[in-house]
Amino acid sequence: MKSLPLVVLICGSLMLSACVTTVESRLTRKADPEKAVDNYTQLGLGYIQQGRFDRARARLNRALEIDPDYAPANNAMALLLQSEREPELAEEYFLKSIDLDDDFSQGQFNYGMFLMQHNRYGEACQYLKQAADDVEYQQRAKASQNLGLCYYRDGQVDLAIKTYERMLKASRFNAPVLVNLATLLFEKRRYDEAQHYYDRFAQIVARKQNQQSANSLWLGIKLGRINQDGKAVKEFAEQLKNNFSESSEYQLYRETL
Repeated sequence: MKSLPLVVLICGSLMLSACVTTVESRLTRKADPEKAVDNYTQLGLGYIQQGRFDRARARLNRALEIDPDYAPANNAMALLLQSEREPELAEEYFLKSIDLDDDFSQGQFNYGMFLMQHNRYGEACQYLKQAADDVEYQQRAKASQNLGLCYYRDGQVDLAIKTYERMLKASRFNAPVLVNLATLLFEKRRYDEAQHYYDRFAQIVARKQNQQSANSLWLGIKLGRINQDGKAVKEFAEQLKNNFSESSEYQLYRETL
């Protein structure tokens, strides 16, 4: 009986090795280099997500050996170098990826996010907009949301507002976008519009499909004060104190008492 677990473990190890060997043999078949380079690229991306950078590099190097002009492989190498904190090298691969295929929206998005991380907002917005304008891009909504944030950080508040308004036409109850848009409209002193979108966000919270954050509660307090809604101010202030007493928003609230 004691040998059974050992036999099972050995079989399990052999099965795993066989699977890996089978995948690698498929990848290296000369008859289908296009499939091989894509498979190596996907393996590399998977290893990046797992934080196994050495394995990722080996797969991506193999992909680029097969086809050095494959845009997704260059983009994946850029992501690896970004993860390894090599921004200059990462940017070279990002740019090469885009030069190789200017319709590669994932590359546009990733490079835009890279530029945002380095506070290069003017450039970042251009690339994020290209990704957000691609109706076939699967992460179009994510690109649009980050584009709005990029415009805001670049000081282009009106463009940020327009971006969020366009998003809400396609997805009326996108909670983060509703809060962001209400916040920007409040800053522009367009209080009625800000309240309109905040109320829509509150409906989502009431249905327990989302939760208040320190930021959204502080916005609710400010809107309540503008509208002289003491009940709302009291309710949001209590939630802010009870749930986010260490937040900067709660400190701002206390300073205004």
